[in-house]
Amino acid sequence: MLFALLSMGCTGGSDDESTYNWDVKVTAVDNTCTEDQSGSVEHFVYELDFAQGSLTDLHIEGERFATGSLTGCRLEYKSQVVGEPDRAGGAIQWVLSGEAVERTGGDTCDIEDHVADTLDDWGIVDADDVDYYLDDKQPSELDWIGWESFEIVASEDGSIPVGCTYDLLVAGVYLGKDG
Repeated sequence: MLFALLSMGCTGGSDDESTYNWDVKVTAVDNTCTEDQSGSVEHFVYELDFAQGSLTDLHIEGERFATGSLTGCRLEYKSQVVGEPDRAGGAIQWVLSGEAVERTGGDTCDIEDHVADTLDDWGIVDADDVDYYLDDKQPSELDWIGWESFEIVASEDGSIPVGCTYDLLVAGVYLGKDG
């Protein structure tokens, strides 16, 4: 489900020869769209290319799913309006927005503090829950921590109202640079 949301409406790959890669776990945390609160979990390699200076393109499997800007270690990104026109139950459209603190290895960016703040913001405090959302990694082992939200901006499906959101926690480790 998450890959379908992330990959729908992607526009092209990257022409940049340098790509920074993170292995991330994307886990559903909250859903205001449906009564089904069962969580979805996906693993991806997020590819980050710098278009111009601090402007970035985010890719999965070479397909851009969002653009953003990097200020220090904080990355903010957003997709264009994308959708699923041939969906059973009616077409829907959404916009993805996200924010993450990322690092390319090492111990910069005080990522442990950002992990603690992000988990606290979501009310994730139980040790088993922390292990689940962080993919059994210690905060010091992470190089990417953040959130994403899919907001439904148009819906022909009466069971999915406009304005509802699917909220995700994203945590991962830096794999290295290509190119």
